[in-house]
Amino acid sequence: MPANVVNSGLRLPSMWITRPVSTMLLERQKTGGWQGQEIEQTQNTMHAVYNRLPGDGYFVQVPGMFHIDCTDLSLLSPLSPAIDLRGPVGSKHAHKIINTYALTFFDRHLKGKPQRLLEGSSVPFPEVIFERRRS
Repeated sequence: MPANVVNSGLRLPSMWITRPVSTMLLERQKTGGWQGQEIEQTQNTMHAVYNRLPGDGYFVQVPGMFHIDCTDLSLLSPLSPAIDLRGPVGSKHAHKIINTYALTFFDRHLKGKPQRLLEGSSVPFPEVIFERRRS
């Protein structure tokens, strides 16, 4: 995360949807990309901001989700299977996880509707590593 965000923090409810270090290393091994130092810095800065949130925060990690799985490219391009930059979790499943958590977050924090998923009491995706902070 940018240094100014790490230094000043965030004041509003926030959610990170990312992947664990092990998945980032697997992606690097398979497709190239970030160096080990960049992976460590990214994880450390995200956690630093998350750990200092004054209000609600959520840290959602999806093992096996590569960066390309967070985009529509893997779902829309007919070349996607040929270049195979997708993670083991699969792009369709990754999108289902991302959409579920993002919509739940917005329903809770924009519409004010209680959401069991954000309380950790509902587990539709057992592979997801879910952390929450409460205000």
